Amino acid sequence: MTKRIISIFMIATIFMSSLVNSVSAMGNGTEGDLTWMNTELSAEERTELLLDAMTMEQKIQQIAISRFNENDTGETVVINKGGTSKYQNGEFAPQGTLPGCEWQDTGRQIRGIEELGIPTLRMTNGGTGVKGGSCGNDPMATGLPSTPAMAATFDRELNYEAGRILGEETRAFAHQVFLGPGMNLIRHPYGGRNYEYFSEDPYLTGILAIEQVKGIQDQGVQAQLKHLAGNEQETERWTMGVQVPSQAMNELYMLPFEMAVKDADPASVMCSFPDVNGTYACDSSELLQDALRDNWGFDGYVMSDRRAIHDTVAAIKAGTNVELDWAPQYYTQEKVQEALDSGLVTVDDIDNLLRPRYIKMIEFGHMDEPYDEFLPEIVDPMVNGASARKMAEEGSVLLKNDDGFLPLDGEPKSIALIGIEWFAGEAKMSPRSIRDNNENVVTPYTVTPKEGLENVIEELGYDTEVTYNDGRDPEAAAELAAESDVVLLMIGDNPHETADRDTLGFPAIDLDKHKDREDWVEQEPLIDAVMDANAENTAVVLKTSGTVLMPWLDEVPAVLEAWFPGMEDGNAVANLLYGKVNPSGKLPMTFGATEREAAFATEVQYPGTRQDTGKPGGPGPYGDGSDQLIAQYTEGLEMGYRWYEGNDVKPLFPFGYGLSYTTFEYDDLKVKKVRGEGKGNKGKKGSLSGIEVSFTITNTGDVAGKEAAQVYLTLPDEAGQPTKRLVNFEKVELDPGESERVTLQINHADSNHPFSYFVPEEPDNLANWADGEWETADGKYRLHVGGSSADTPLEKDVPLNF
Repeated sequence: MTKRIISIFMIATIFMSSLVNSVSAMGNGTEGDLTWMNTELSAEERTELLLDAMTMEQKIQQIAISRFNENDTGETVVINKGGTSKYQNGEFAPQGTLPGCEWQDTGRQIRGIEELGIPTLRMTNGGTGVKGGSCGNDPMATGLPSTPAMAATFDRELNYEAGRILGEETRAFAHQVFLGPGMNLIRHPYGGRNYEYFSEDPYLTGILAIEQVKGIQDQGVQAQLKHLAGNEQETERWTMGVQVPSQAMNELYMLPFEMAVKDADPASVMCSFPDVNGTYACDSSELLQDALRDNWGFDGYVMSDRRAIHDTVAAIKAGTNVELDWAPQYYTQEKVQEALDSGLVTVDDIDNLLRPRYIKMIEFGHMDEPYDEFLPEIVDPMVNGASARKMAEEGSVLLKNDDGFLPLDGEPKSIALIGIEWFAGEAKMSPRSIRDNNENVVTPYTVTPKEGLENVIEELGYDTEVTYNDGRDPEAAAELAAESDVVLLMIGDNPHETADRDTLGFPAIDLDKHKDREDWVEQEPLIDAVMDANAENTAVVLKTSGTVLMPWLDEVPAVLEAWFPGMEDGNAVANLLYGKVNPSGKLPMTFGATEREAAFATEVQYPGTRQDTGKPGGPGPYGDGSDQLIAQYTEGLEMGYRWYEGNDVKPLFPFGYGLSYTTFEYDDLKVKKVRGEGKGNKGKKGSLSGIEVSFTITNTGDVAGKEAAQVYLTLPDEAGQPTKRLVNFEKVELDPGESERVTLQINHADSNHPFSYFVPEEPDNLANWADGEWETADGKYRLHVGGSSADTPLEKDVPLNF
């Protein structure tokens, strides 16, 4: 009833305005009632009425981002740049559409049309906290752990909770769209944005992204999956291309997006920068029509990454609904009108760009409910902080623990906490910047490693002193290490957007965000000094985006991968080190042993080699005149654990690996065929639709713990797969001596095609990579159940005929 009263009031107000300026009203097609504001009509009906009322000028304005000043006070902002950035210029006076929204130069708004009742649509950047939206004054937001940490939880409910927090805090920020989650695969460890992505495995990525999308959208906020597709590196990201075999494209890199589209119904998708198999992603009908819309049934809208469109007509025809940039470069009034006048684009094409976005806005209530004020009161930072701590705890992975070195107890009287400030002196947040300056979300509080340790020590009643050394003087750090009972060495890496990692070691860190520290701090000499001084009593805490090389691994008794733990870093890590929480995280990617192996074995694979494609190459959004850099995914399906298993290579730590302070035993695997209607059954009731897998897990140790049990499937030889694939998982909590029977179902109709493989129509024609069919082989399938991809003590062959 309230919405209808608001709608009637809006209609009356706008109608009275139209009487005052009848010429303007007639030009906008809004004389009389705004019939599309009738909430009793369907979203589709309302959208058609709205499109019929809009002028072409209004429609073109609505398919691109607009920068404008939403504040109601302050000075006019003047932007005056030169060179290729001059299109960003303009004067931006305060307009009062969102009081308190300070100027944001990178603006992520689609400006509303007040006389049509279309509100401004605001978008905030995704990742591990709300930051970088339409307002320059970022909100107070929960600093969540990095996305690989979320994947390492192997926990669906925790990932839903992450989505709930992100959606809630986006709504509190008066924004309607959250640009995330990031769903590209961690193909290699150099990826500069791996900390934003889940995993090397498409199933794990897809399942947990589905939960995050549901959590976001259940708060009335639109999620935007990104970046579709082939965005597995940052090196020359604006101009580079990828060549991905059709089978790998569909079975690996597209699969998480397909799963999320089918099972979470996301409102939108962001198309990526790369030139994918010969066509830039945002200009690709193969990607955005054939795969996304036709094959998967996606009914939302697509927005480009910033400056990712390369051709006006191609992007419109492909279905890139919104151009993201400081100001439109390809969806300008002039270029779109020229395309219309020439007949290359039709009015229907423009309507097709607007239609799904308006339908989604109406479905989410965004066309009817004004987002005209910030609502910080709907957020409980302490509740969200407690969730962030639990995520950091359950995502941390215990990689090594010789002779029960961990958990710590009250026996040590002195602990040396050593590491540069980013990793040991403050809470390590996930990066939120295109520069390596450790910029991150604005949090209500943070917990440093020292504070966390002291919290636990006090709570447990121990008499242990913690002394922090910032690692600037390796000799001083070594001296402290030598005289301490226990050393906690916290080290990490510093990836960021627009650049890939240049080492799998531990880089020097520039602490330039602190104005009194202009120099770089080296980590490797610090590590060597500490190892020489007291390696046998050192536990290393890694705060990395993924794989790092550890030549000293045999020298230390314990290693904990904490990723980027977020604002509750200190409490979470201390709880794990002291056993208040038993580690239960599992690696979402393989930790390799060298700088070049698997999908990053050659330069051809990563970062690519230059080819004369006729397209500009080189760094920056417009390149530098070089030939285009092309990364060739020559490994095909042999990426991540599939490469190590398929080539019988033992990694440093396998996918799915993670230790606990207790031990678990797997037993009594049973597989039951499930019959019923399902995909591929041709409507026959009673035909095979999947399998039910059951097994028992027992906690055989002395403390309670959680185990993420993993189910893998090997397809018949006919499928041509390099090795097994993850098809399900379940995390269970068990007291000492307790057993639990785990039962999981794997259905032929599941969106990850667990029993199937992709057969391309033209395997050698990369341009038509989306053309083909999923096929299912009859024959012997093998089930593998265990605690990692390399440790599956339960195995069983099952003949299946679908």
